[in-house]
Amino acid sequence: MTLPDESPTERQPATPTWVGSASVPPGGSRRRRQWEDTLDLPAAPRTVPLPPDPSPPEIRYVPVPQYGPPPPGYRPPSGHRPPAGYGPPPPQYRPRKRRWPWVMLLLLTLCAGCCGGSYAWARPYWVQYPASIQVDATVPGLTRTGDANARKAATDIQKALTSDHPDESGFTVTYTDASNRQLRVIVAGATRFITDPTRDLEASIRKLPAALQVGAVRDIDPGPFGGEQRCAPARFDGRSATVCGWADHGVIALAVFPGKSLEQAGTLTHNIRGSIVRRD
Repeated sequence: MTLPDESPTERQPATPTWVGSASVPPGGSRRRRQWEDTLDLPAAPRTVPLPPDPSPPEIRYVPVPQYGPPPPGYRPPSGHRPPAGYGPPPPQYRPRKRRWPWVMLLLLTLCAGCCGGSYAWARPYWVQYPASIQVDATVPGLTRTGDANARKAATDIQKALTSDHPDESGFTVTYTDASNRQLRVIVAGATRFITDPTRDLEASIRKLPAALQVGAVRDIDPGPFGGEQRCAPARFDGRSATVCGWADHGVIALAVFPGKSLEQAGTLTHNIRGSIVRRD
């Protein structure tokens, strides 16, 4: 028995084959994909890089308009208005004022004031301290004497001045008045470092013996010697007298002048102070 021939369109392959990029049907062949199976895929385009340009790019300079003041006599046309958002041209450059001379002047002024103030404050200390007393010095208007009663009174007055300071050195000296030899001038004091002459002098006057009957204390100009000077009326040996004292950073002293007014006692105090005090 002979079977009729089948048409080519009706024949089916025994096994499915790979064609193009179509997916493999289920249960297809296990063979690997061959080079011929991918010939119908589109090839990726290749770009060839261009060689670098050896010539540098051309640099073009664009002029920038500079704004400045309008020329003399320029006037905008009538009816002209600047567009919206347009402001006045930038002002011309003005160099800043130099301020460093004023700053330097201020600093120099402050330094001078500080140094000058320190010098004015410290000068009395190193000018007045230390000091020494020369009891044998000649005093104008007075003659030195060694009267025992006067020296005892001077010792009593000196107790009002002592303070047990480490560098303290006491002294007493008595004089007779050149105009009246019956009057005895008594001087007692101490040399030491004094931080507050006003306080020490006032405290010493308050500690004087009650027998002197010291009255109201008055300030007296100390003259070129500086420091402080006070005088007050008093009684000594049953007669009127004047008590004067001075103090600076190196010396403190009290003096009793029987029969003398405040003005006379102040002058004699200046004479005594200028004659016996020595600045070391």
